[in-house]
Amino acid sequence: MNFEHLPVYTLLSMLVIVLVWELFRPRRPEAKNIGWRWANNLALTVIDQLTAKALQTGLLLLAVWYARHFETGLLAEPAIPWLLAFVVNFLVLDAIGYGMHRAFHKVPALWRIHQVHHADTEVDFSTTYRHHPFEVLIMQAATVPVIVVLAPPVTAVLAQELIRTVINVVAHGNIHVPERVNRVLLWFMVTPDFHRLHHSSDRRFTDSNYGATLPWFDYLFKTASHKPFAEQATMQLGLEYARAPEDSRVDRLLLMPFADQRALRQEPLS
Repeated sequence: MNFEHLPVYTLLSMLVIVLVWELFRPRRPEAKNIGWRWANNLALTVIDQLTAKALQTGLLLLAVWYARHFETGLLAEPAIPWLLAFVVNFLVLDAIGYGMHRAFHKVPALWRIHQVHHADTEVDFSTTYRHHPFEVLIMQAATVPVIVVLAPPVTAVLAQELIRTVINVVAHGNIHVPERVNRVLLWFMVTPDFHRLHHSSDRRFTDSNYGATLPWFDYLFKTASHKPFAEQATMQLGLEYARAPEDSRVDRLLLMPFADQRALRQEPLS
């Protein structure tokens, strides 16, 4: 098995695991249009994985090989322990991810792309990679130069990608995690309740909880939000606009960044 394919295999395995968890112990009531959502979300996931995501993984590994082969990276020094290189790489990339996620919410042109992810009216395993391919490519453009500068071991990059994939799928799951367990896990990882609040229709909560793997940068920069445990089951998710079933059709999701934003919000055009 090629190691560069491990993230894809891990993703598929985690999607199945979280799906089973959702079926037996859901956090929120099952949505009426669940089959329609799953079909379109997973179609976009396939497009994402076969194009932008596959390219991203390949370029990351190529960037690491180049930097280490020519000894241009800060972590390319053989004397640096693997664990130290892994931790530095993990924290730096997670910080980049946090910063880019905030930018996707604050920069109008980037929000046009990122709204595809937030337009889902529920959040479950199928939402995890409901991203426009342009978003993955932009994230790649921000990440690859950092990898070249750091040049961590290839295994450190793969380990980071595997951990990020596992936490990302779990964080999007419509899965019940006991309140006490959730509080403990929030010291170490983004939990489903923490990230679900980020998908709230209330913009105050949408513009918070940006961390995808670690919640630490939200704590550090005071962008963490919380909601009473019981309210998680009833709060409205998604956007205030683009809530009709046809808005989740995969072709509309791909064209959403180019749509008239006033029309999406059903605002007067003049």
